[in-house]
Amino acid sequence: MALRNMVAILALACGFVGGGQIASAREAVAGASLTVDSTVGELLANPAALAVLREQVPLLADNPQIRSAANLPLREIAQYAPTLLTEATLARINTALAKAPGATSSARPTVASAPRDPRDALTLRTVPLWDGPAPGALGTGVQDVPTLTIVTPGETTSFGTAVVVAPGGGYQMLATALEGRQVADWFAAHGVTAFVLRYRLTPSGYVHPTQLLDAKRAIRWVRAHAADYGVDPARIGMIGFSAGGHLTAMAETRFDAGDPVAADPVERVSSRPDFAVLGYAAIDLPSNHWNANVLSGEKPTPATLSEIRPAEHVRSDTPPTFLWATTADQVVPPTNATLMYNALVAAKVPAELHIFANGRHGMGLGMTDPALSVWPTLLQNWLEGLGMIGAKTGTRQ
Repeated sequence: MALRNMVAILALACGFVGGGQIASAREAVAGASLTVDSTVGELLANPAALAVLREQVPLLADNPQIRSAANLPLREIAQYAPTLLTEATLARINTALAKAPGATSSARPTVASAPRDPRDALTLRTVPLWDGPAPGALGTGVQDVPTLTIVTPGETTSFGTAVVVAPGGGYQMLATALEGRQVADWFAAHGVTAFVLRYRLTPSGYVHPTQLLDAKRAIRWVRAHAADYGVDPARIGMIGFSAGGHLTAMAETRFDAGDPVAADPVERVSSRPDFAVLGYAAIDLPSNHWNANVLSGEKPTPATLSEIRPAEHVRSDTPPTFLWATTADQVVPPTNATLMYNALVAAKVPAELHIFANGRHGMGLGMTDPALSVWPTLLQNWLEGLGMIGAKTGTRQ
């Protein structure tokens, strides 16, 4: 059976459950052998029973969507997948379950799920970085409240990894579609929970170090709430584009361990990202074709100018970094990428750099360009090499 047909079958079964028509399983008895009349949820939660399902029907057992039908008895799934769950297959599963030590019922009552609204998966949740006013807030408007918008893998297998996404826009606006939502969706489709950062901008009166404060808080917030999203607190990265790439580079070089005595629990954890991805990042602002004073203020001190040059602050514990740029970029020359790459290599930080010949500034995922559209695949390979994603290192929801 083709995988796409299996997905359609599971979607139909999940819709059956979501509509409130939940079939009744037999009364569970503690210590009794699990059977095909046990619920999918109980079978998947029992390691011995799960091993049987993976041996007999791996296409079903390893498909994340089957978990949405947790309250259905396995036998009921057969009506949606009659060629997969034939009577002979169900009989073999029963025989194997009876012989498998540990494949017994816990007798915990199954709680029926409330009817699921399929629109829930289309709704995004946005949270403020601080419960009250953000430090240095100049008002209470939308522009004064930095936030994270959360995009989860949903029914896709989660690898327990998270990423903070920093869109670009010259610190004057945010390209939240091209370099925010689209990027977050790509990560979610690859099993990574994404948090799109809306940081404060210069037209609203915010200059350095406010943006860095927002970025560091975002990483801390995700780390402090990791358990809420099934994320490993040691697998939280950051990706940024253009000005967002500059912000990411500052975050990966100017992090701190947190304040262990802070009253706010979020402030107690580290702001260090575990990996960083820099897309056509503006590393050396004064060398680029924009006004660096937009971020640093009209009369920046030498110390401030140094602070906004992340390549000067790379150290040995800077996290592994992936960089990409284009030679044709007339806004942020590729020398920004090589400057940062050289600093990473000098500090012996694992780094990977890709410079493409063509492509204007601000291409995001580059999906409209056959050449540039390769870079997300290169990133995927790099993340697998780090152990951040991939079947061997991942965890299942």
